[in-house]
Amino acid sequence: MVVAGCGGGGGGGSTTTSGTTTSGTTTSTTSTGTTSSHAVTPEGEIGPYFTDDSATGYNRNNILANLDGTDPQVGVPLTLKVYVYDSENNNAALAGAQVDIWHCNALGVYSNESSESTSGQTWLRGYQLTDTNGMVTFTTIIPGWYQGRTTHIHLRVRSKYSEASSTSDGSNTTQVFFSQTLLDSIYTNVAPYNTKGTDTTTNASDRVYTSQTHGENELVLTGDNTNGYAATFAIYLPITSE
Repeated sequence: MVVAGCGGGGGGGSTTTSGTTTSGTTTSTTSTGTTSSHAVTPEGEIGPYFTDDSATGYNRNNILANLDGTDPQVGVPLTLKVYVYDSENNNAALAGAQVDIWHCNALGVYSNESSESTSGQTWLRGYQLTDTNGMVTFTTIIPGWYQGRTTHIHLRVRSKYSEASSTSDGSNTTQVFFSQTLLDSIYTNVAPYNTKGTDTTTNASDRVYTSQTHGENELVLTGDNTNGYAATFAIYLPITSE
């Protein structure tokens, strides 16, 4: 399936610096009294829109459309590559972890939510199991925004550290974010995002961005508004409430 391209006016956007987004570090004292440090990924709340993806069709890398291929979502293309590492095992790649992803569409609406009048829709949701390199790749779009939150993508990792599927368990969830400059450019210049304008909640005023993930989960992207973007994000398990 071809990624739905963006329409609309100018403002192609500038190519950003490439790289891998990683989280912070923490220090600990070993039994011998020496101090070591390892990477940590801060927890981001699960939010109200998680769907437990028991249907086999959710195991997919392209999450643009419903499970039956209908209603593909339009927006600026995004290829998101996620690596999962075990911070308690010398940051070794963790194979076989289930990485769930879900986010709103370009107009700020989530699928499969009665409150959004989208019950039974399954677009922009899915999961994959990490390969031997601890990697999964998702084909999606840059999300839009809705009242009270800055733009974000939800990620949930089920592994030996937390297999829970309960929506009340946030110990294996986080959220990733985007540059405010990039978002303002897309929401001003690219259809259908520009029908809503810029987000009323910025990164700096968002509770998850500031208080929960402390600005550590902002993606580094390469690309432009016309051709789309790519980003790589590293998750270090277990996810930590900082």
